[in-house]
Amino acid sequence: MGGLDGSFDIKEYYPCTPLFGDLCGEKPDRTGGVGASFRINYKPEGDDPRGNSVHWIQRVIDNYDGFERDEIDKPIWQIENPYYDTNGAATPNYFLDIPYNYPPPNRKTYFYAEVYLVDEIINTVNQQKTVNIYDGVRWGWEYIPFNTFKKLPGSLFSGVKNNPYKIEKLPPGSKFYAYIDNDIPGNRCNPNTLLEAYDGYGYRTKGDNDSSPVGDGFGSALTGFVSSDGSINLKVGAANGGNRGEDRGNYELNVTVFNDEADFPYVVGSSGGGGVGRERPGGTQQNPILPNAKEGNWQVFRDVPGCRWYDPHTPYGFEFQALDDTLFTEILDFPVGPDNRFTVSVGDRILGEFGAGDSVDFTSLFGSGISNFKITGIDSLFGSTEETAFPIQLAFNDRMGSFKMRPFSQESSPQSVPESTSAFGLLALSAWGMVKALKVRLDK
Repeated sequence: MGGLDGSFDIKEYYPCTPLFGDLCGEKPDRTGGVGASFRINYKPEGDDPRGNSVHWIQRVIDNYDGFERDEIDKPIWQIENPYYDTNGAATPNYFLDIPYNYPPPNRKTYFYAEVYLVDEIINTVNQQKTVNIYDGVRWGWEYIPFNTFKKLPGSLFSGVKNNPYKIEKLPPGSKFYAYIDNDIPGNRCNPNTLLEAYDGYGYRTKGDNDSSPVGDGFGSALTGFVSSDGSINLKVGAANGGNRGEDRGNYELNVTVFNDEADFPYVVGSSGGGGVGRERPGGTQQNPILPNAKEGNWQVFRDVPGCRWYDPHTPYGFEFQALDDTLFTEILDFPVGPDNRFTVSVGDRILGEFGAGDSVDFTSLFGSGISNFKITGIDSLFGSTEETAFPIQLAFNDRMGSFKMRPFSQESSPQSVPESTSAFGLLALSAWGMVKALKVRLDK
């Protein structure tokens, strides 16, 4: 097989469908099926072969009859050779083919082809023929049974919000797959979603297993069957009871109905449906997101979703440092455990003592997100392992963020709040004082 100095110029490559059969060579009998109209021009250069010795040979792989055929295609009008260069199908300067088929509506059908330019050399002494094969082009078409696909937008703003969806006029009994993309631009916190399906008989299936193939890892997914009335009924709500930082943000619900069961990539439970996935870390303080790198005594969290639980290994306190363009906008929650009060400071300014159920809104206190803060006063650890020693839930200025943290001893913790002569300093301290007045101090 040799190479060419010239090129192939694709002049036509049209799909032929029941709606656009007129593109298949304008033949009136080409209706109700599928195929393609394909033509390339050959532009020789240099020592490339030319003239009547140039022909075209095509290898074809298809499954028109339900079984795969893989062979050198011999046009029906040819008797002695497999060339395409007679009856208008090809010349030394162009190749043309219009494969067409009438596949059953529920079976995938394909036609793959490799067409090669060849040069036929005839020995003038014994008339023996030799074929030199040059470059070629791979082309073809596929018919895939139509699957219904819907992309439905939505948003959550509280733990009690539920958004219902009903998709109708579907084939009863068909399998469907529904999943949520919760990683939507504009979100500060991507919602941790709960996806439910139900039918006219009251049957319900829940998907809160963080199994969606898209998003930040906290979108849900489930499978099921289209109801007997040809509908799918779905509901999207906040998972985990709408915990702070997990109950708000935009999402997209994607639903695919498979007309061909052979294309369905999942297993539907005998009860009619179910979740299809895996649990992701970060949804609870018992299963926090762990560092994915280490730099000296800094533990690094790179490109992690915002508003989740994170956990370093610390004996007393730790410092947080934002990376890249990330800013900390809020501490959404502190861990529940025997140690119930922790000191939060920014620079040398102590913001107060906080515990489980409290939040610290840096944007409200400082006018924007911050890049560094500390937490001290950790007298006891929370989990039975290093991974759950002291989890914390944080929000960033975007739906994804990067930061690092490091532990430090009691000697290096901030001790006091310096006097501030600026109006901003007085405002921040006044706001902190009001927050302190509303809290009930618990003994450690």
